[in-house]
Amino acid sequence: MSLSVQYSHHIEFSNLKLIMNLFKTLSLVFVICVGFLTACSQPKPEIEIVDPWLRLMPEGVKSTAGFVTIKNNTDSPIVLKDVSLDWAKYAMLHESKVVDGMAKMQHLDELVIDNELVFQPGAKHIMIMGVNEPLVEGNSYNIRLHFKDREPLEVAFKVRQAN
Repeated sequence: MSLSVQYSHHIEFSNLKLIMNLFKTLSLVFVICVGFLTACSQPKPEIEIVDPWLRLMPEGVKSTAGFVTIKNNTDSPIVLKDVSLDWAKYAMLHESKVVDGMAKMQHLDELVIDNELVFQPGAKHIMIMGVNEPLVEGNSYNIRLHFKDREPLEVAFKVRQAN
């Protein structure tokens, strides 16, 4: 005696394969969408640091300059009061200006950041004097940014040639 079972709904193997591929595709789309939405929903940091770098100086020169863009992602101004470091005698906020045809550097006591503050060659920069050892291209050196009513922010500045 043999027992046989008949199904009223018969799914062919090729249709099953098509359904499984569709399921895999929809699952992948779902994962991508969830990842995108998660990335979009994460808040930006209040202070965003973009492209911090130090100018590589010729051998024997004991000073350099630091450049960076600081973005304020809050609705209120942020005040940068000072900078500090451990690998040189001192660092300060400076601005290069041309006054009466002469290039001059001026010390800045503090800078108010409404949206964005750009430190760049020939303008605002972090002046660093008395570098303890020659800076090595490609290496990073930390500078602390001191803001009013906030904890200092330690930032790694990478040494490179000026563009």
